[in-house]
Amino acid sequence: MSDPNLENVLLLPGYNLDIPRLAFRGDAPAISPYYGLIIYGPYELPPEPPKTITLLYPNDYGFREVAKKIKEALEGGYRGYFPRGFKDIFQLDVDVEMIDVDSTKYDMLNPKTTAEAFYNRLAEACKDVNSCFPVILMNKVPRGLYESLYTEVKYRFTIEGIPSQVATYEVFSDESQFKWSIFPLALQIFIKMGGTPFLLYDRLNIPEDEAIMIIGIGLSKVPLHAKEKRYVGFALAFEANGRWRLVKWNPQPYSKEDLPHMLRKLIYDVMDDVLGKYVVGKPKKVHVIVHYTGKNVSVAEENALRDACQKIGKVLNIDVIPYLVKIQESMYRLSSEDTPCTDRSGQPTYLVKVGTVIGLKEDLYLLQTTGCVPVQTSTGQIMFRPSAHGAPSPIIVSIKRLQEVRYELDDIELVKSVLYMARMNYASVNNPVSKIPISVKYSKELAYMTARLTYRLSQVGGNDINSLIPEKLKQVLWFI
Repeated sequence: MSDPNLENVLLLPGYNLDIPRLAFRGDAPAISPYYGLIIYGPYELPPEPPKTITLLYPNDYGFREVAKKIKEALEGGYRGYFPRGFKDIFQLDVDVEMIDVDSTKYDMLNPKTTAEAFYNRLAEACKDVNSCFPVILMNKVPRGLYESLYTEVKYRFTIEGIPSQVATYEVFSDESQFKWSIFPLALQIFIKMGGTPFLLYDRLNIPEDEAIMIIGIGLSKVPLHAKEKRYVGFALAFEANGRWRLVKWNPQPYSKEDLPHMLRKLIYDVMDDVLGKYVVGKPKKVHVIVHYTGKNVSVAEENALRDACQKIGKVLNIDVIPYLVKIQESMYRLSSEDTPCTDRSGQPTYLVKVGTVIGLKEDLYLLQTTGCVPVQTSTGQIMFRPSAHGAPSPIIVSIKRLQEVRYELDDIELVKSVLYMARMNYASVNNPVSKIPISVKYSKELAYMTARLTYRLSQVGGNDINSLIPEKLKQVLWFI
């Protein structure tokens, strides 16, 4: 090269993946969750929704005023951030009521008694606790605590088979945070009721007689008493359209030698349940894409994954092909001089389009999931807007090739599976793409929850997370 500015330049292959559309009521497509929900409504209503959203709050002036504001917003909407209210947007005939809890029983330093007071007040106010969906207003606590009011509240309601939603005083008493938090709060209430707000409209490229299953696997290392430790492995199953189907747990003593067996059993049980209960018709072939983050998967664990797929394939007499995709955050920074995103003064932001893929080497890619993203305005116009400030980092997607497996999906299709699962962002309606796909994001949420719930369970002599979660609760995304 003669140009001195190009002397030390490394040319890498790049790809631009289109942002997949989402499907709402009537299978209507839209780019943004906000637009799709307010124009079309949710994809699927809960089969047995509760009659009432019950706001439980300590009987204190500050808490009461925040609870009133939440109630009014859920009933009538909140400006343009949550138009028309819960009933209208989610098409459910649900009332919203406020129930105070004796403020003398609210003690952050005594979480067990406080959590009991919240549950008892719900049971007292609702003749049938299953007819009420509890929203607990409480102070924010550090997420790293094993014993906290948040953990105790989740534990107390979980063992009763009741999904719950926590709203923190610090967020909803702040006007600048309230306006961005009220629609996501309503969205998560709807999801935990058993509703499906949206699914993927666009799908991965496979023949119609084949199926794709995406499984997110995770691992919690739980410190118990007397320096004892325990692993809790779990696997979440998603269909190709992003629909979450189930989660399986497998608790084991702290032993690395047992991890391959745990993984094999988890993958087998998940595939057996999903293929047996939810897949309509018998597919000619099933592509099992496993998303994971954190620790590297050992050769023994790779073999366990391959063996589980081969075993279920033989039992069901179908071809099951496993793919292993590791997803992790990076410290890289990308910029683009050709960005469609500008700042308020009209100057370029240099933000990279979401969906941009850079090939670092064979089987290793950078995927931009934050940056310059297409959104849909209330009038339906599609335009590009920044979803982050500064120079957000891409995530690293690593394709692990398993021995003795004949791959059929190419690398870019597997990277696309990561972007598609990042579109299923049920935590926000304003950002159409989550930085981390829900296949591993929910695994992180479960790691947080299961570690603390298992720790709490061990205090009462239990050791199996499966015994803690009632079956009816396992049918909804109670942990998000």
